[in-house]
Amino acid sequence: MTATYFTRFQRIKRRLSVRAFLRDTEGSMTIEMMLWLPLILTVIAGTFSLHDAFRYKTLNTKAAYTISDAISRETTAIDGPYLDGMVDLMAFLTRSDGPYSLRVTLVRFDAGEDTTDGTTPAATGEYLVEWSQTRGEFGELQTMDLADMTDQLPVLLDNEHVIVVETETDYIPPFAVPALNEARMFYTFGFTRPRFAPKITWAEG
Repeated sequence: MTATYFTRFQRIKRRLSVRAFLRDTEGSMTIEMMLWLPLILTVIAGTFSLHDAFRYKTLNTKAAYTISDAISRETTAIDGPYLDGMVDLMAFLTRSDGPYSLRVTLVRFDAGEDTTDGTTPAATGEYLVEWSQTRGEFGELQTMDLADMTDQLPVLLDNEHVIVVETETDYIPPFAVPALNEARMFYTFGFTRPRFAPKITWAEG
């Protein structure tokens, strides 16, 4: 009989302990903070880095199109000092420490020979590089390189020109985030047709 009462007492005690535990609102914030703080800091750092990366990407895109638009308005030949000034402009617009790479290329479309009925078959047309000048890590663009850019270039008439501007800058995020350290993420490709002249010429010297 004593054993039976003792067993019942143990069951009642366990039930009361569970209920008391469920009703208990006391605790230690230190443990919860230690568990959640690393995750919270990681999310904040990642969000800040992504925001800064997209802000920097937007600045580079705007700088590339600003340079392209400025060159398209020229009616006289541009030269080395002019291109150096465009690099300084990119540095001013992006507000970064660099390094900067810039490539300006004048591309012409050659539609090929006309057929006997006066039409031009599109298959014979090709894009040609008339001149290409660079600053930084870029190499000069060659006609053979345009084969990989055909889908990025606009549709042009025979002997029509377009100015292709490419920029690339290095970027170091405030906090290490995978894929944000790749320079290609901040590569910008843009083009503009000459506005006030048939084409933009390059002057050596």
